[in-house]
Amino acid sequence: MRTLLTTVPGIEDIVINEVRELFGDRVITAEVFGSSSITGKVLVSIDGMDINRLRALSTVEHVIEVLDIKDVGKSMESLRSCIWQLNLEGLLNYYTPNTTIGVLADRSGDHEFRSPDAAALLGERITEYLSSRGIKPLFNLDNPDLTLRLIIDQDKCVLGLSITRKPLRNRPYRRFNHPAAINPILANAMFRILGPNPLSRVCDITCGSGTIIIEGALMRKDLIFLCADIDYGYIKGALMNAREARVDYLVDFVVMDSTKPAIRSGACWHCIFNPPFGIRVEPLSGISTFYDSLFRTLRDILRSGSSAVFITVRKSLARKTLAKYGFRVVGERVVEQGGIWSTIFKVVKE
Repeated sequence: MRTLLTTVPGIEDIVINEVRELFGDRVITAEVFGSSSITGKVLVSIDGMDINRLRALSTVEHVIEVLDIKDVGKSMESLRSCIWQLNLEGLLNYYTPNTTIGVLADRSGDHEFRSPDAAALLGERITEYLSSRGIKPLFNLDNPDLTLRLIIDQDKCVLGLSITRKPLRNRPYRRFNHPAAINPILANAMFRILGPNPLSRVCDITCGSGTIIIEGALMRKDLIFLCADIDYGYIKGALMNAREARVDYLVDFVVMDSTKPAIRSGACWHCIFNPPFGIRVEPLSGISTFYDSLFRTLRDILRSGSSAVFITVRKSLARKTLAKYGFRVVGERVVEQGGIWSTIFKVVKE
């Protein structure tokens, strides 16, 4: 059985590693799907897999059972030909006369058609296919029982059945949401990039609603965490979320200005954070001053040889300020979130 996993573009390799961690030798193939290495799609084939186990993956947005894959050209004619060649027999394994169907199309590449065109043609093909078997299709675009997804990337077309009704980024522990909260999938990936040493303290000095620290605590019970933010309301919300996730016993919560640290020097083995002005907040005139103060704090609270991971859209400013305070960049990756391309840095304090 082939399965398509969608994720944040830029962390496909992390998804593949998590799949191999979960399924081990049962993984037959696991590869990025599409025309580039940053598509947000991973195609996997796993021997004897219970597809619902894929819901446990922390770096995945949606799980889609693949029904068929075909080649597609750029024209409407080639799209129609592709859709009519797709094998729909797998649909009958899930469909009953009372089942409602939804159709979604996701297109990327240079084509003469749009995603709505592809969705309309797929709906037409499903109607024809089921009608030929004496079944009247029931479509419901708002809350269907089954959602068929057509994913087109350049010259490849995938038809799949969505196993996840809601995005897996909707974590059940998130009772409180920061206005610029990071996607938990991306937070989880950042923590995997950090790879903290056992029995060490991991600090988030701009923690907001605590997402990064909670994702880390859910993975690693052999660590101590510190969650700091200047806003008492955010710290209160982060504590609420940590309690909901049942990891609050691993986390210390501190109300603190990240530019004027209230913790001792060298208190952190590792730092991981999503600074303000990183993804969704518009820049202010004092951004350079803020970054200077932030990385000075990072230098002070980190032990020598310790590592930090953070995400920002201000990569040039970050590189300049990191060099000023004696940090060595050991890794960079570009990721996409909410239509914005950002950079995840991994650095070491010299």
